[in-house]
Parts: sequence; C-alpha cells; structure tokens
Amino acid sequence: MTPATAIKPPVWYWIVAWLALLWMLIGVAAWFMDLTMDEASAAQLSDAQRQLYALRPQWLFIVYAIAIFSGLLGAIALLLRKTWATPLLALSLIAVIVQFGYTFFGLGAIKLLGAATALPFPIVIFVTGVFLLWFSMSAKQRGWIAA
Repeated sequence: MTPATAIKPPVWYWIVAWLALLWMLIGVAAWFMDLTMDEASAAQLSDAQRQLYALRPQWLFIVYAIAIFSGLLGAIALLLRKTWATPLLALSLIAVIVQFGYTFFGLGAIKLLGAATALPFPIVIFVTGVFLLWFSMSAKQRGWIAA
C-alpha cells in the first residue's frame, strides 16, 4: 500500500494552500494593527466603530488571536501536507463564529453600524473558513495530507 503522503496533490492544491497562507498572514497583520492601535488611529474610526472598539471585552481580542493564529498554523500544515491542518482550521472557524457572534449580538454591531457595513467582510471571513476546513478534510480523504 502506498503511504498517503506519496499521493501527489494537483497544482491547484498548492495554489489554494499558498492563498490560505497569504490570507492568514493578512489576518495576522490586521490583528497586529488592532493590537497596536493608538489614539490617532482610533480617531480615524467612525463614532460607531470607536464605540464598538471601546465596548469590546479583552477576552474577545483573545478569541480573535485564536482565530488568526490557529488558521495560520492550519495553512502552514496544508503546505506541509499534515492532517493537523483540519483541527487547527476547525478551531479557527469556531473562534471566528464566537468572535463575530458576540460582536453582532453581544455588542450590537449590526445595530450600530448597519447590516451593509457590519456583515460583508465577516461573511467573507466565515465562508473562507468553511471552505478551508472543507478543503483540508477533502485533502485528507484524497490522501494529499497525512500525519
């Protein structure tokens, strides 16, 4: 029997894996900018955005970090063709759901910002997370990633 890692993934697998890494690195940059936001940067936000920023509990920022860094490790695992990509990408997606669920319903982001402003990018983030989780599970089933 051929080891699972001997099954060569198609070129599009590598394209998706590298795009996943790029996506997660952009997320890391966004998280870092959020972490280091100073008063001058906060002044450029709308009143509603500043209100949400001020209301956000510290634990939610930690959930944001979990979403980003577990996703980054999951993308790296895809590039290394490791099955631990799947649980890391699942953890990332769960953290995204908690983060945006609390932001929308606990902090009232939709009411403060309006649905047209509050929803589009989080939907893109959620759909991307679902896709990457599915992609990792599919890659495992096809033998493109293994322990």
